[in-house]
Parts: sequence; structure tokens; C-alpha cells
Amino acid sequence: MMTEAWETDGRSPVQIRRRACLAGGDDHASPAVVLFVARPVETTAMQRELAGQPFDLHPVHDTAEALLVVGRTCPDAVVLAATDGRLSPGEFLDVLHALEPDLRIIVGVGGDDDGGLAARAVALGATVTARPFAPEALLGLIGAALGNARVVTARPLPIEVGRLRIDSVAPRIWLDDTSIRLPLREHLVLRYLAARPDAVISRHELVAAIWGEQSTGSDNSLSVHVTRLRRRLAAARSEVRIEAVRGLGYQLTATPNS
Repeated sequence: MMTEAWETDGRSPVQIRRRACLAGGDDHASPAVVLFVARPVETTAMQRELAGQPFDLHPVHDTAEALLVVGRTCPDAVVLAATDGRLSPGEFLDVLHALEPDLRIIVGVGGDDDGGLAARAVALGATVTARPFAPEALLGLIGAALGNARVVTARPLPIEVGRLRIDSVAPRIWLDDTSIRLPLREHLVLRYLAARPDAVISRHELVAAIWGEQSTGSDNSLSVHVTRLRRRLAAARSEVRIEAVRGLGYQLTATPNS
């Protein structure tokens, strides 16, 4: 869960914000809170994609409940997608705008939405985007919605190759939902190759990218790291392979296991 990364003294950003709101104020020292009103399958997927970003993406699956949460937590922004509840998404927008006219709202519109939702959202000053959400696009919209009141430096999104997800900052990977820690150099090699799947990357390029100016003796070290990565991927039964292309370099591919 995203909130785990931001817990302070056992409290999540939403809990901190709730206490501040109930006290009649706000706590801008805590991470930004973005309310995500959508069905569970969509909130789960997007929380996974945006894990570790410098804001708390707090899911709510019922539109009427979402209004109560807005009043209790004073979120910095709201993301609305197709969802169930006693209020339709359009009705939710009307009530939310009446209660919090300055709250920044992002509305995802897809083929299963009422045809008038986009027009209503625009009329109320909301930002409209396509659904299903693209993680990078939604991340950019959230950053813009938070604006100057919340300076957000977004983290690079994880890289996905087959069943493998590679953290773009911390030295860890996930195979399905199993987390695997990696030594830093191995992580940097894997991430560089995974960002360029199927491309043949020369040894010289890899050494320069990973070791930079301190590249003396790094060519042999690269071979050791690649060998260890191959063993880890094979032991985890990942379909991701790092192949040596004779005379050229390395190539990362993802072939379904037989």
C-alpha cells in the first residue's frame, strides 16, 4: 500500500489530515492526499503503478462515502473514475463542486461513462482525461493539480517487462507480487537494459552508464553482475532473459516460459 511508505508515528497521511481538518485547520507538513474515487480493480491497479510517489493516493469506492471523506480529510485533489454508489459520477461532481468549489478534480472518461460526464466536468472546471488511466499521464495531471501549494517531485515509474517490475529508484524488483532486493550495481544494470527491451546494448555503453568516469576495471565487473542477474532471474523462474550478443553486447528479452 502507498500509505505504508508515508506513515509517521503509526499514522497515515489521511489520518494526519483528518485530525487537522477536524481541528479546523490543515497539515501541510504531511504528504499531499489525493482522493481516488473509483472501482476497486482500478484503484488497486493505480495504487500499484504509482506506489512510492510523494503523495497518498487514497481509494474510496462509493461516491456518497467519498463526499464524507472529503469533508473529513480535506484532500488536495480528487481523481474520479467510473464507480458505483448512491450518486452517479455526474451527481457526485455537482455536489462536490458546490461544497468545495476550489478543489482540483481530475475526471477519467471512458466508454462505459454517461456521454454527458465529460461536458459536465469541463463546465465545473475539472480536468478531463481518458480512461483507463495511463500511469504517466495521471501522474502528470496530479502534479499539475497540486500546483504551487504542494511542490511534488515525482519519482520515475517502475519499468515493467513481462511479469517483472523494476523499481526505478530503489534497488528492488517484483516478480508478480514477490519483492526481491538486489545489490545496487545489479539493479542499475537490469534497469538500464529493461528500459531498452530487445535492443542490443554494447558493453561500452553499459559500463559508461553504470560506472561513469570511474570505469577502470569495470568491464570484468559488468560480466560478474550480468552472470549473477541471470542466475537470479532463472532461480525466480522469470521469463526475462539477458542474452550475450557476441561481439556486440547484451540484449534483454521476455519470452513466455513453456
